[in-house]
Amino acid sequence: MADPFAPQPAVLLVEDDPVQLMEAAAALREAGYAVAEASTVAAAQAHLAARPELVAMVADVDLAGAPLTGFSLAKAVAARWPERAILIVSGLVWPAEGEMPMGAGYLRKPFTADGLAKALRAVLTARGLEGPGAVPDLRPAGGAQDPR
Repeated sequence: MADPFAPQPAVLLVEDDPVQLMEAAAALREAGYAVAEASTVAAAQAHLAARPELVAMVADVDLAGAPLTGFSLAKAVAARWPERAILIVSGLVWPAEGEMPMGAGYLRKPFTADGLAKALRAVLTARGLEGPGAVPDLRPAGGAQDPR
């Protein structure tokens, strides 16, 4: 379990299946991430525009009812917010050459909670967004104290 007093990198999880959204969000929270959730492309874009603290996006490829796939969403995000890390997940589609933005990660479904956390950590680390100093530590000097 992650240190509950350490600053948490904030990530956006985009998944249209409610059960998979709930399970993946729980896995990421357990791994120490603050998680915003979106089930549509429009909701994802709204979160990203309104929340500059989001350092990464984890998105499913196959988003029901969306004119955009997770691949095209990832490309749009990379173009508008190049500082954000991107992890694409899918159980159906393997990315063709040129479908994913440069530096984006890919994780095949089904995945374990640990596998998801490791894949996200890898894309964040590659972008310099994971590790000591990557997220400002706003705790008082000397660390957090147990209030008991």
